[in-house]
Amino acid sequence: MQSERVSVDSYLRRWNLTPDGAAIRTPSSDLMPVRWQGRPAMLKVARSAEEQRGNDLMVWLEGEGAARVYRHGGAALLMERLESAPDLAALALGGQDDAATRILCGAAAGVHRDRPQPPATLLSLTWWFEALAESAELGGVFRQAWGTAQRLLADQRDVRPLHGDLHHGNVLRSPERGWLVIDPKGLTGERTFDFANLLCNPTLAHALTPGRLERQSALIAREAGLDRARLLAWVGAYAALSAAWHLEDAQMEQARQSLAVSALAHSLR
Repeated sequence: MQSERVSVDSYLRRWNLTPDGAAIRTPSSDLMPVRWQGRPAMLKVARSAEEQRGNDLMVWLEGEGAARVYRHGGAALLMERLESAPDLAALALGGQDDAATRILCGAAAGVHRDRPQPPATLLSLTWWFEALAESAELGGVFRQAWGTAQRLLADQRDVRPLHGDLHHGNVLRSPERGWLVIDPKGLTGERTFDFANLLCNPTLAHALTPGRLERQSALIAREAGLDRARLLAWVGAYAALSAAWHLEDAQMEQARQSLAVSALAHSLR
Protein backbone atom coordinates (compact mmCIF):
# COMPACT_ATOMS: atom_id res chain seq x y z
CA MET A 1 0.00 0.00 0.00
CA GLN A 2 2.77 2.43 0.98
CA SER A 3 4.68 1.90 -2.29
CA GLU A 4 1.49 2.56 -4.29
CA ARG A 5 0.91 5.79 -2.38
CA VAL A 6 4.49 6.89 -2.96
CA SER A 7 3.97 6.25 -6.67
CA VAL A 8 0.97 8.60 -6.76
CA ASP A 9 2.87 11.20 -4.76
CA SER A 10 5.84 10.99 -7.10
CA TYR A 11 3.63 11.93 -10.06
CA LEU A 12 2.04 14.76 -8.09
CA ARG A 13 5.52 16.23 -7.64
CA ARG A 14 6.85 15.37 -11.10
CA TRP A 15 3.95 16.95 -12.96
CA ASN A 16 3.30 19.79 -10.48
CA LEU A 17 -0.23 18.63 -9.63
CA THR A 18 -2.48 19.90 -6.84
CA PRO A 19 -4.86 17.36 -5.26
CA ASP A 20 -8.46 18.39 -5.85
CA GLY A 21 -10.49 15.69 -4.14
CA ALA A 22 -10.32 12.35 -2.41
CA ALA A 23 -8.11 9.59 -3.78
CA ILE A 24 -9.92 6.65 -5.40
CA ARG A 25 -8.62 3.08 -5.23
CA THR A 26 -9.88 0.41 -7.61
CA PRO A 27 -8.71 -3.23 -7.86
CA SER A 28 -6.30 -2.27 -10.64
CA SER A 29 -5.37 1.40 -10.32
CA ASP A 30 -5.07 4.44 -8.07
CA LEU A 31 -6.75 7.68 -9.10
CA MET A 32 -6.76 11.20 -7.73
CA PRO A 33 -8.64 14.29 -8.87
CA VAL A 34 -6.10 17.06 -9.36
CA ARG A 35 -5.60 20.44 -10.91
CA TRP A 36 -2.96 20.91 -13.60
CA GLN A 37 -2.13 24.29 -15.09
CA GLY A 38 -5.37 25.64 -13.65
CA ARG A 39 -7.63 22.98 -15.15
CA PRO A 40 -9.33 19.97 -13.54
CA ALA A 41 -7.70 16.66 -14.39
CA MET A 42 -7.51 13.07 -13.18
CA LEU A 43 -4.29 11.28 -12.30
CA LYS A 44 -4.43 7.52 -12.86
CA VAL A 45 -1.62 5.18 -11.86
CA ALA A 46 -2.08 1.62 -13.12
CA ARG A 47 -1.28 -1.35 -10.90
CA SER A 48 -1.81 -4.08 -13.50
CA ALA A 49 -0.64 -4.91 -17.01
CA GLU A 50 -4.27 -4.75 -18.16
CA GLU A 51 -4.62 -1.16 -17.00
CA GLN A 52 -1.34 -0.19 -18.63
CA ARG A 53 -2.60 -1.60 -21.95
CA GLY A 54 -5.66 0.59 -21.52
CA ASN A 55 -3.39 3.56 -20.86
CA ASP A 56 -1.56 2.85 -24.13
CA LEU A 57 -4.86 2.90 -26.01
CA MET A 58 -5.92 6.17 -24.37
CA VAL A 59 -2.66 7.81 -25.49
CA TRP A 60 -3.14 6.47 -29.02
CA LEU A 61 -6.72 7.81 -29.26
CA GLU A 62 -5.33 11.34 -28.79
CA GLY A 63 -8.57 12.64 -27.29
CA GLU A 64 -10.70 11.65 -30.30
CA GLY A 65 -13.78 9.99 -28.80
CA ALA A 66 -11.94 9.70 -25.49
CA ALA A 67 -10.80 11.80 -22.56
CA ARG A 68 -7.71 13.81 -23.52
CA VAL A 69 -4.38 12.64 -22.14
CA TYR A 70 -2.34 15.61 -20.94
CA ARG A 71 0.72 13.73 -19.68
CA HIS A 72 1.81 10.12 -19.59
CA GLY A 73 4.81 8.20 -18.38
CA GLY A 74 5.48 4.81 -16.84
CA ALA A 75 2.26 3.49 -15.32
CA ALA A 76 0.64 6.92 -15.06
CA LEU A 77 -1.75 9.03 -17.10
CA LEU A 78 -2.86 12.57 -16.47
CA MET A 79 -6.13 13.04 -18.31
CA GLU A 80 -9.11 15.28 -18.80
CA ARG A 81 -11.53 15.07 -15.89
CA LEU A 82 -15.05 14.36 -17.16
CA GLU A 83 -18.42 14.83 -15.49
CA SER A 84 -20.21 11.94 -13.78
CA ALA A 85 -23.63 13.48 -14.42
CA PRO A 86 -25.82 12.85 -16.22
CA ASP A 87 -25.32 9.17 -15.47
CA LEU A 88 -25.99 6.83 -18.40
CA ALA A 89 -26.89 3.92 -16.13
CA ALA A 90 -29.49 6.04 -14.37
CA LEU A 91 -30.75 7.22 -17.76
CA ALA A 92 -31.21 3.65 -18.99
CA LEU A 93 -32.80 2.43 -15.76
CA GLY A 94 -35.05 5.49 -15.65
CA GLY A 95 -36.93 4.73 -18.87
CA GLN A 96 -34.53 6.26 -21.41
CA ASP A 97 -32.71 3.12 -22.46
CA ASP A 98 -32.81 4.03 -26.16
CA ALA A 99 -31.25 7.44 -25.52
CA ALA A 100 -28.45 5.90 -23.45
CA THR A 101 -27.80 3.28 -26.14
CA ARG A 102 -27.53 5.92 -28.86
CA ILE A 103 -25.01 7.86 -26.76
CA LEU A 104 -22.94 4.71 -26.21
CA CYS A 105 -22.97 3.88 -29.91
CA GLY A 106 -21.80 7.41 -30.69
CA ALA A 107 -18.96 7.09 -28.20
CA ALA A 108 -17.95 3.74 -29.71
CA ALA A 109 -17.79 5.32 -33.16
CA GLY A 110 -15.17 7.75 -31.85
CA VAL A 111 -13.00 4.87 -30.61
CA HIS A 112 -13.40 2.87 -33.81
CA ARG A 113 -12.29 5.58 -36.26
CA ASP A 114 -9.51 4.56 -38.62
CA ARG A 115 -6.14 5.63 -37.23
CA PRO A 116 -2.60 4.55 -38.14
CA GLN A 117 -0.20 2.40 -36.14
CA PRO A 118 -2.14 1.05 -33.15
CA PRO A 119 -0.20 0.21 -29.98
CA ALA A 120 1.75 -3.03 -30.13
CA THR A 121 0.62 -3.90 -26.60
CA LEU A 122 -3.04 -4.55 -27.47
CA LEU A 123 -4.32 -8.05 -26.74
CA SER A 124 -6.23 -10.22 -29.19
CA LEU A 125 -9.79 -11.36 -28.57
CA THR A 126 -8.59 -14.96 -28.86
CA TRP A 127 -6.52 -14.43 -25.72
CA TRP A 128 -9.39 -12.59 -24.02
CA PHE A 129 -11.68 -15.63 -24.35
CA GLU A 130 -9.33 -18.11 -22.63
CA ALA A 131 -11.49 -18.26 -19.50
CA LEU A 132 -14.49 -19.35 -21.58
CA ALA A 133 -12.42 -22.13 -23.19
CA GLU A 134 -11.61 -23.43 -19.72
CA SER A 135 -15.26 -23.25 -18.61
CA ALA A 136 -16.56 -25.12 -21.66
CA GLU A 137 -15.88 -28.41 -19.87
CA LEU A 138 -18.75 -27.51 -17.50
CA GLY A 139 -21.10 -28.15 -20.42
CA GLY A 140 -24.48 -26.54 -21.00
CA VAL A 141 -24.51 -22.88 -21.98
CA PHE A 142 -20.75 -22.64 -21.43
CA ARG A 143 -20.11 -25.30 -24.07
CA GLN A 144 -22.61 -23.75 -26.48
CA ALA A 145 -21.08 -20.29 -26.02
CA TRP A 146 -17.54 -21.58 -26.50
CA GLY A 147 -18.58 -23.14 -29.80
CA THR A 148 -20.04 -19.78 -30.83
CA ALA A 149 -16.90 -17.95 -29.73
CA GLN A 150 -14.65 -20.31 -31.69
CA ARG A 151 -16.61 -19.71 -34.89
CA LEU A 152 -16.54 -15.94 -34.41
CA LEU A 153 -12.87 -15.77 -33.46
CA ALA A 154 -11.88 -17.84 -36.48
CA ASP A 155 -13.72 -15.48 -38.85
CA GLN A 156 -13.32 -11.99 -37.42
CA ARG A 157 -14.52 -9.07 -39.54
CA ASP A 158 -13.65 -5.37 -39.46
CA VAL A 159 -10.75 -5.99 -37.08
CA ARG A 160 -9.48 -2.89 -35.27
CA PRO A 161 -8.45 -1.63 -31.81
CA LEU A 162 -11.28 -2.04 -29.31
CA HIS A 163 -12.23 -0.41 -26.04
CA GLY A 164 -12.92 -3.85 -24.58
CA ASP A 165 -15.13 -2.74 -21.67
CA LEU A 166 -17.65 -0.38 -23.21
CA HIS A 167 -20.58 0.15 -20.85
CA HIS A 168 -22.67 2.85 -19.21
CA GLY A 169 -20.08 3.63 -16.51
CA ASN A 170 -17.18 4.07 -18.92
CA VAL A 171 -18.70 6.84 -21.03
CA LEU A 172 -18.73 10.26 -19.35
CA ARG A 173 -19.56 13.75 -20.50
CA SER A 174 -17.45 16.77 -21.32
CA PRO A 175 -19.49 20.01 -21.43
CA GLU A 176 -17.41 21.15 -24.40
CA ARG A 177 -16.82 17.89 -26.29
CA GLY A 178 -19.75 15.63 -25.52
CA TRP A 179 -19.68 11.95 -24.50
CA LEU A 180 -16.23 10.34 -24.26
CA VAL A 181 -14.80 6.99 -23.19
CA ILE A 182 -12.52 6.20 -20.28
CA ASP A 183 -10.94 3.01 -18.88
CA PRO A 184 -10.44 0.82 -21.96
CA LYS A 185 -8.99 -2.68 -21.71
CA GLY A 186 -6.90 -2.30 -24.86
CA LEU A 187 -7.94 -5.16 -27.14
CA THR A 188 -7.88 -5.79 -30.86
CA GLY A 189 -10.47 -7.75 -32.80
CA GLU A 190 -13.84 -7.59 -34.51
CA ARG A 191 -15.61 -4.26 -34.06
CA THR A 192 -18.96 -5.91 -33.29
CA PHE A 193 -17.52 -7.40 -30.10
CA ASP A 194 -17.25 -3.96 -28.51
CA PHE A 195 -21.05 -3.65 -28.46
CA ALA A 196 -21.79 -6.95 -26.71
CA ASN A 197 -21.17 -5.56 -23.24
CA LEU A 198 -23.76 -2.81 -23.79
CA LEU A 199 -26.43 -5.52 -23.86
CA CYS A 200 -25.28 -6.94 -20.52
CA ASN A 201 -25.52 -3.53 -18.84
CA PRO A 202 -26.29 -1.33 -16.95
CA THR A 203 -27.33 -4.31 -14.77
CA LEU A 204 -27.82 -7.97 -15.56
CA ALA A 205 -31.36 -7.81 -14.18
CA HIS A 206 -32.13 -4.99 -16.61
CA ALA A 207 -30.49 -6.92 -19.45
CA LEU A 208 -32.94 -9.75 -18.77
CA THR A 209 -36.04 -7.53 -18.83
CA PRO A 210 -38.51 -9.17 -21.26
CA GLY A 211 -38.05 -7.73 -24.75
CA ARG A 212 -35.02 -5.63 -23.83
CA LEU A 213 -32.37 -7.69 -25.61
CA GLU A 214 -34.48 -7.90 -28.76
CA ARG A 215 -35.17 -4.16 -28.85
CA GLN A 216 -31.72 -2.89 -27.93
CA SER A 217 -29.86 -5.30 -30.21
CA ALA A 218 -31.95 -4.05 -33.13
CA LEU A 219 -31.24 -0.43 -32.13
CA ILE A 220 -27.49 -1.01 -31.81
CA ALA A 221 -27.38 -2.81 -35.16
CA ARG A 222 -29.02 0.22 -36.82
CA GLU A 223 -26.96 2.85 -35.03
CA ALA A 224 -23.59 1.13 -35.50
CA GLY A 225 -24.18 -0.48 -38.89
CA LEU A 226 -23.87 -4.06 -37.61
CA ASP A 227 -25.39 -7.38 -38.56
CA ARG A 228 -27.88 -8.08 -35.76
CA ALA A 229 -27.49 -11.87 -35.83
CA ARG A 230 -23.73 -11.54 -35.52
CA LEU A 231 -24.12 -9.03 -32.69
CA LEU A 232 -26.34 -11.49 -30.81
CA ALA A 233 -23.77 -14.23 -31.40
CA TRP A 234 -21.10 -12.05 -29.79
CA VAL A 235 -23.48 -11.31 -26.89
CA GLY A 236 -23.97 -15.05 -26.39
CA ALA A 237 -20.22 -15.62 -26.33
CA TYR A 238 -19.35 -12.58 -24.21
CA ALA A 239 -22.06 -13.10 -21.59
CA ALA A 240 -20.81 -16.64 -20.98
CA LEU A 241 -17.23 -15.33 -20.75
CA SER A 242 -18.48 -12.86 -18.15
CA ALA A 243 -20.14 -15.75 -16.30
CA ALA A 244 -16.80 -17.59 -16.26
CA TRP A 245 -15.14 -14.55 -14.69
CA HIS A 246 -17.93 -14.29 -12.11
CA LEU A 247 -17.41 -17.96 -11.18
CA GLU A 248 -13.70 -17.30 -10.69
CA ASP A 249 -14.70 -14.58 -8.19
CA ALA A 250 -17.35 -16.80 -6.53
CA GLN A 251 -20.11 -14.40 -7.64
CA MET A 252 -22.68 -17.09 -8.20
CA GLU A 253 -25.79 -14.96 -8.80
CA GLN A 254 -24.01 -12.77 -11.34
CA ALA A 255 -22.74 -15.92 -13.07
CA ARG A 256 -26.27 -17.32 -13.22
CA GLN A 257 -27.67 -14.11 -14.69
CA SER A 258 -24.84 -13.83 -17.23
CA LEU A 259 -25.52 -17.39 -18.40
CA ALA A 260 -29.20 -16.48 -18.73
CA VAL A 261 -28.25 -13.54 -21.00
CA SER A 262 -26.06 -15.87 -23.06
CA ALA A 263 -28.83 -18.43 -23.46
CA LEU A 264 -31.31 -15.72 -24.41
CA ALA A 265 -28.97 -14.26 -27.02
CA HIS A 266 -28.46 -17.70 -28.54
CA SER A 267 -32.20 -18.25 -28.72
CA LEU A 268 -32.76 -14.97 -30.63
CA ARG A 269 -30.24 -15.48 -33.43
